[in-house]
Amino acid sequence: MTTEKKNAAEQNWRCCSTVEQVSWKKGGQGMRDELADGWKISQVEALVGLPRRDIQRACYEGAGGLGIVHPQNTAWGWRMYETPDMAKLFLLAQARKKARSVDDIRSDFAECDNLETLLVRLSCCEQRSRDLCGVQAGVALSAHALGCALRRAPASAFAEMLDVAFAESVSREGSSRETLRLASESYFSRLLEQLASARAADAQPNSAAVQQVCFCAAHELGRALALGLPAACDMLYRMLNAPGVALACELWLGPATHSFANAAVENTITAVESCTSCGRAEQ
Repeated sequence: MTTEKKNAAEQNWRCCSTVEQVSWKKGGQGMRDELADGWKISQVEALVGLPRRDIQRACYEGAGGLGIVHPQNTAWGWRMYETPDMAKLFLLAQARKKARSVDDIRSDFAECDNLETLLVRLSCCEQRSRDLCGVQAGVALSAHALGCALRRAPASAFAEMLDVAFAESVSREGSSRETLRLASESYFSRLLEQLASARAADAQPNSAAVQQVCFCAAHELGRALALGLPAACDMLYRMLNAPGVALACELWLGPATHSFANAAVENTITAVESCTSCGRAEQ
């Protein structure tokens, strides 16, 4: 044993388990490095939010067990959980939060035995979480907007909250590029104001002037997020109908302003689809 390793062993024996102390005294590096490619059960508990008992049940294939993960055993007898194991245990933790029964969970995981299926399950879980975040964000936006209306807050307060809500909604869809720039340039609130002004001037949602406003907004969004015009129009419609936006818009710009804006964007989508169809027909 070299002097350096001897000193390391002397320094570390007090904070190591008995098995690790043996490793240090034999000139090893302790058990911590044994799991360099995976995680121990205590780490899994903390990382995926699943109790040890449920993790052990997930490994057990007998009665009452799930048998959905098969961790490797290390030289020290510890079980090492790898990335696919962590993914399954994460999904198990989400199912347990919904009070799902063991039989239901076992049935769900029966076909989750390959990478492709596991990725699909994770993608669905991510989308459900994003949808839930959107609902909660909508409640917060509505409460904030109502508070601003009762306090008679300036118009800038409504414009700012709607631009922030727009940026957050786009980010939840996974398209966060350039969203902060658009929000800082008041992209969303500017569009709402332009449409409210058109309505105040007795314009119709399908009029040429209103359609021009929507087309320009869709083009700007498409350039910023590298989207085609149809995709940009669809995203604009989703952002306009994100939870809480309608109430905040009408508290700011007046009753029926959101309905008008919604109709205007719907007409724009129809026009774009029509143009796209004509282009395909000509080809």
